[in-house]
Amino acid sequence: MKQGFTPAGRLDIPGYPFAELERQAAQLRSAGKPLYNLSIGDPDLDPPGFIVDAARRALDDPQAHQYPSSRGDPAVRRSVARWFQGRFGVELDPDSQVCILIGVKEGLAQLARAVVNPGDEVAVPEPGYPVYSRAGCRLVEGRERTIKLDPRRGFLPDLDQVSGVKLLFLNYPNNPTGATAPDEFLKELANLAESDPALTVAYDMAYSEMCFDRPARSLLEFTPRVVEFHSLSKMANATGYRVGFAVGDPARIAALVRAKEEVDSGPPLPFQRALAALLDSYEGPNPPPEMIETRQVYQRRKRHLTEAIASLGCDVFRSNATFYVWFRVGSDEMPFITEALAQGVILTPGSGFGAGGKGWVRASVTAPDEVIESAAQALRSMKPY
Repeated sequence: MKQGFTPAGRLDIPGYPFAELERQAAQLRSAGKPLYNLSIGDPDLDPPGFIVDAARRALDDPQAHQYPSSRGDPAVRRSVARWFQGRFGVELDPDSQVCILIGVKEGLAQLARAVVNPGDEVAVPEPGYPVYSRAGCRLVEGRERTIKLDPRRGFLPDLDQVSGVKLLFLNYPNNPTGATAPDEFLKELANLAESDPALTVAYDMAYSEMCFDRPARSLLEFTPRVVEFHSLSKMANATGYRVGFAVGDPARIAALVRAKEEVDSGPPLPFQRALAALLDSYEGPNPPPEMIETRQVYQRRKRHLTEAIASLGCDVFRSNATFYVWFRVGSDEMPFITEALAQGVILTPGSGFGAGGKGWVRASVTAPDEVIESAAQALRSMKPY
């Protein structure tokens, strides 16, 4: 007797946590209840007009109607190299050290496909962006080694935990915590990459331009033997454009490109041109006024929501980066999540970022000011924690 359809075993992982939050939000909307969604880090502010114009202009280019390159448009890669030199003081070869991505999420998954064999160990931070564990390890049949991000260490890992792994994912400025990496830690991480040639360090800097006090530094300032990821999504409120880039070690970038050649043809040229327009708008390390204004909005919102949550007696991890507020409510965050949902406030449970996030909650300030204020008032009405 023939058996029915059964998905591949590698898909036997829990559903993507943010998809479930989206379903809950839809249910509340359909019921006509007031809804203040602080769960998803999807910017509500508009992208700078000049990058939208760049994408529109690219539609008139005959090249835009043909297959893009898996490595990315050469002119766009040159823009990445110029930006990296001006922003971080690091010189890159656009032909061998830059790859344009269909967003960082795709790039992280493709790098894992390129470097991990079944059974290889992959070091995954916890709490951490779920893609590292799922697409970056389980879907390539790696063996996951969890590395704890300790709040007492500012959510930095002890790098002694990662000895002997094939691939290490790290992310600063950090999602979900907002933590940043000091120079001393970056030097230690660079030394690790230099001392273990078999190790690939995937350093996710999607939030590099979302720092409010001091600019984030690139790991490539300390070593060339890593792969670093950047995203237009968080730079320019353009999550729907699905474009980012990977830079770093030529051999690893070549492996990434080789994996991409088998499964995609790169992002559409208009969105690559939008990325180039943003990068070209920098003057040395300084972003354009539109990005500075956006950063100020998120900083103000984050301060306001932080104080509202702190007034409940929650233990808030105070950071000066990203548009997330990360706070602890006890040993189990779900009673708080449920009570907040009853008030119309949708938050992200910390356990969605791994067991290391249990008892913590993430709130995003990527919502209009009036939604942030209404959510803050609703949270203040809850019992203290």
